[in-house]
Amino acid sequence: MADKPVTVAVPEERVPEFYVWFAHFLSAAPGAEPSMPGPGPWRGGGRGRGGPGRWAHVEVEPWTSDDADTARWLYAKLADPARELLDLLLDEPAKRWSGNALAERLGLEKGAHGVAGILAWPGRYCRKLGRPLPIATAKRDDGGTDYWVEAAPAALFAAARATSA
Repeated sequence: MADKPVTVAVPEERVPEFYVWFAHFLSAAPGAEPSMPGPGPWRGGGRGRGGPGRWAHVEVEPWTSDDADTARWLYAKLADPARELLDLLLDEPAKRWSGNALAERLGLEKGAHGVAGILAWPGRYCRKLGRPLPIATAKRDDGGTDYWVEAAPAALFAAARATSA
C-alpha cells in the first residue's frame, strides 16, 4: 500500500512528543495501538483516549542476541542522521540524553524537534521487523524527551555497527 501524506496541526510545545509518538505508531503493527515506553499520557496519564494504558497494548518481540542479522539490516537502512543519533547513543549506553543536548551535539537546526523527527523512518522499519525501536524514550518533567539505548539493544547494535564499517 502506498504512503499517504498527512498534515496535522500540533501545539508547538508538544511537537517533540508527537514525533516520538509517531515513531512508535510506525513501529506498531497495523491496527494496533503504539507501544510507548516510560511515563506519559500513553501510560494512563489521563490525556489519551480510552482511559489508562490504552496505548500500551502492542505486542512486539524484544531485541535479543539472535537478532544480529536483523540489527545489521536495520543499521544499514538508517539514513545518516538516524545512524549518527544511534551511534552517539551507542557510544554511551544507558546514558540518557535530552532532545536538546542531542540536537546540539548533532548540529540539528530544528533542535529537539529534529531529534524526534529522525525516528520516524526507523520506527517504520521496526514495525516491519516486529521489534521496538532500539532507542528508548521517556518524557521529561520539563516537557522534553530523554533518549537512550538499553544494554541488550546497545550490545546488539554496537556489533551491527562494527560489522558494517
